[in-house]
Amino acid sequence: MKINIGIFQYEMQDEIPLEKIGRLETQLNNNPQLDLVVCPELFISGYGSFEKIQQYSETNDGKYANRISSLAIETNTAIIYGYPEISDDRLFNSAQLFDSKGLSMANHRKKMLPPTADESKIFTPGQDSSIVSINGIKIAIVICYELEFPELIRELALQDVQLIICPTGQSSNWPAAALHNCRTRAFENGIFVAYANSTGKLNDINFMGESKIIGPDGIDLVNAEQGEKLICAEIDTDDILLVREKLPYLDDSRKLY
Repeated sequence: MKINIGIFQYEMQDEIPLEKIGRLETQLNNNPQLDLVVCPELFISGYGSFEKIQQYSETNDGKYANRISSLAIETNTAIIYGYPEISDDRLFNSAQLFDSKGLSMANHRKKMLPPTADESKIFTPGQDSSIVSINGIKIAIVICYELEFPELIRELALQDVQLIICPTGQSSNWPAAALHNCRTRAFENGIFVAYANSTGKLNDINFMGESKIIGPDGIDLVNAEQGEKLICAEIDTDDILLVREKLPYLDDSRKLY
């Protein structure tokens, strides 16, 4: 099974959500071959400002959700984006996936909340994993800090997930997550990882970029490095079989229990 996947590495700046979505629209119009595009964590509100998070929080069928749903239809591209979700007077750090027909396939609420940027104080933790299928490929959504838990990703891989989608808001304070951890998660499970970060500086946070699509051998298929751009790569799940024949980590991991 194959899928053309893109990552929109957005440059953080103080602008309204519809302007951000407009930037995404331009990139999608320039890349009509994509099946799926991934935007960073809290793409709608930005990261690090509780005021903006409150201002731009919405339900999963709110104004910005509807615009992104329409954009998915217009460009015939599935879209995953991060946003602050309000539900029953609680805030969640969420990532929603619209398919190319504009239908919501998943709305992942971040389960693991770090103390950085007061996330563990601002947001309510989610409860469920989010697994979907696109083009016959089994995909799981995790958000930022969740990717740094090998137990969580191993559990998903053991459920036959082939691609991990990770919207993130990683700063330069913790470079190991963007430079090493995401590649390790791909390598130790023999899966693809799409790691979508922001770039630039906002709210005294320097976002380090380094968005990347990683193969099951732990090697980048493509890397955005710095600056706003859209990167893309074709994923072929046959590559998973080839890697696992040589490095059967998942099968051997069962011997540990």
